[in-house]
Amino acid sequence: MYMESICRAGKTKIVWKYHCYHAGKPGEKRKKKANKTKESQQKVNDRQTERRLTGILNENFDGSSWYVTWSYREDLRPKDIEELKLQISQLLRDLRKLYKKEGLVLKYVWTAEVGKRGAVHIHMVLSGIDARKLRGVWKYGYVTMKPMDPSGQYSRLASYFLKYFQKTRETDRQIQKHAYNPSRNLSRPEPRKEKISAGTFRRKVREPKGWYIDKQVAPDNGGIRYGITEDGYEYIYYILVKEDP
Repeated sequence: MYMESICRAGKTKIVWKYHCYHAGKPGEKRKKKANKTKESQQKVNDRQTERRLTGILNENFDGSSWYVTWSYREDLRPKDIEELKLQISQLLRDLRKLYKKEGLVLKYVWTAEVGKRGAVHIHMVLSGIDARKLRGVWKYGYVTMKPMDPSGQYSRLASYFLKYFQKTRETDRQIQKHAYNPSRNLSRPEPRKEKISAGTFRRKVREPKGWYIDKQVAPDNGGIRYGITEDGYEYIYYILVKEDP
């Protein structure tokens, strides 16, 4: 017996199959539920955060969207956390005004990156707009803009966001409480979880007709990530992407 979690998000299906305390392998002695250390629990939380953010990005953004990094010039960096928060709030207000002026709906997800040497960046995914207009809302340094790819599968970007947050978390936890900060108008897809009565999941995954396994989840393993949870149970994780007609 094992658990199967499938989250339909945009053009993707995020699949996670795993054994756990309540659904172990047949014949396997039930393990005691582990008392997780702070570090191991953080790993569990980070893994769940990455999956959840992948779903949000895949559901709400597409090839018309932008990945934008707002960077500070060294002489214009905020003096403290409060000033940084105020400047981020002002940036979001200016973006709302810009999108409203253009007759567009603003959707975003952002995270801050503060390095140990003081460099500050704000990473943001934005819904579609004429990118040239974005430069006018930032007066503290440089703006880097990259178009999102049309695949609709953004797990790698979710992983980057998590790494930026982890770096910031090591610098100062007060900057932001969560790994990412989404606008309120985003759809948040929820996974469908089911207990499967079969003994265990197949390690070889077949691609359903009209879908393909995205390789960026695990490039060295055909896009399929195998692993062991902190409790010592096997899991398998991959993302299916719907083929364009």
